[in-house]
Amino acid sequence: MIRKSAWILVFAAALLFVGTGCDTLVTLDKPNVTYAAINDGAALRLTWGAVTDAKEYEIKTDDSTYTATSSPFDVTTPTKTIEVRAVNGNDKSDPATIDCKAFVTPSVEVYGISDPDPLHASGFGFTADGTGVAYSVTNDPASLDFYIDDGNFTPFGFVNPGDHVPPFNAKLNTAMDAGTTNFDAFDMADSTGYISQLAGAVSGVYALWLSTSAAWTVNDHFAKAKVVAYDAGTTKATLKFAYQKIGGLRWLMN
Repeated sequence: MIRKSAWILVFAAALLFVGTGCDTLVTLDKPNVTYAAINDGAALRLTWGAVTDAKEYEIKTDDSTYTATSSPFDVTTPTKTIEVRAVNGNDKSDPATIDCKAFVTPSVEVYGISDPDPLHASGFGFTADGTGVAYSVTNDPASLDFYIDDGNFTPFGFVNPGDHVPPFNAKLNTAMDAGTTNFDAFDMADSTGYISQLAGAVSGVYALWLSTSAAWTVNDHFAKAKVVAYDAGTTKATLKFAYQKIGGLRWLMN
């Protein structure tokens, strides 16, 4: 004979089994996302393979959340971070995260090319991780992305190293005035309006297009520079940079 309390336990266990059987937990793999700049660098196209049991995909940016049933998906507004999750009802995968922030170098000191001290760097460039570095036009000409010309510009100009006579290297870098003094608010470089020799001014913010070809490609890189200070007596300019590591992308949020 089964006592009444035992029957209650059996009935409760059966209810538990039925309840859990109707709401099966789905474990979703994280999407394997690749990405590339498109539309001349204005947007980032995300591509991923189908995730088993996923019904849709959630794409989250700094300010918005989107839903897609398949890839690819284009993010057209600058953002610092993108997260992509596989979704099935209330179940979501871990996010695939893309870091879109421009890498900031807060202070680099460069001198006008007229400066006679051989130890003073008169140009700058960027390393693979996005760090802005001062380079000597004599010792590191191949590393130059721009040099500081204080002879043909007042107080100085950003000049493509390929424009020097003789050329420092074969790069075709160009720059443009961003039309603002607010470094952080300038979040996307323009697609046109660049020149290879551009006058600089204290507090000015400038877009930099780093390229070895005449047209936009995904191998190009974009950066922004702010002239924090300039000392006319020593020809020393203090610059701040932010560099977009994703090839071809013009987003410059930092």
